[in-house]
Amino acid sequence: MEGMRGHVIEVRDLEVRAGEDETVRGVSFALAAGEIGALRGPGARAVLEAAAGVRRPAAGTVRVAGGDPYARPDEVRAGAVWRDGGLFPGLTVAEVVDTWRRWTLDPLGRDEALRRTGLAGAAGVPFERLTALQRRLLDLALALVGRSDALFLEEPTAGLGAGDADRVWSVLRFAAEHGVTVLATVRDEAEAARADRSGRLRDGRLVPDARGAGLRAA
Repeated sequence: MEGMRGHVIEVRDLEVRAGEDETVRGVSFALAAGEIGALRGPGARAVLEAAAGVRRPAAGTVRVAGGDPYARPDEVRAGAVWRDGGLFPGLTVAEVVDTWRRWTLDPLGRDEALRRTGLAGAAGVPFERLTALQRRLLDLALALVGRSDALFLEEPTAGLGAGDADRVWSVLRFAAEHGVTVLATVRDEAEAARADRSGRLRDGRLVPDARGAGLRAA
């Protein structure tokens, strides 16, 4: 399905509770196919969760590839990776992906998912022996298995060194080049600069970054 006006991720007039005493209001932005957007600041996770369909907003609308993730979640093909990641004790990388594929309609092939994330050489490695980078790449492989139109990522490079962070961003850029739209929360302005569009939340409102193309409504 195509998003409204050609956008894959579209958020309009979003209002969502971000904390006990904090509410994000009036947030609107759109991302086209193959664009990477970055959000930072207080309330960024709440907006990400609302866009991903896991935190129902108090007001506003969310569309992913034209589908409503709340009214018709089965029509939305999206993957999400949260900061803590998944835990898969006792399984190899290949077994984790194969298990995930069995739960997915029309999944991406295991070898292709591993190739896209640079894990082809680690297929037989037990989960417990994976490095922090490999665990994050495995999370991304699982998010791609469903042939996702969009990926929602919470601080995808948290806990990684500069070189490993570069590896993660190369995977995200590769996915974007193949038409996947990415929305990620990030920690600082330097990482936000890696995205095509970015913005920060300040006092519950979205402020598009002045650098390059800010994250803003269409």
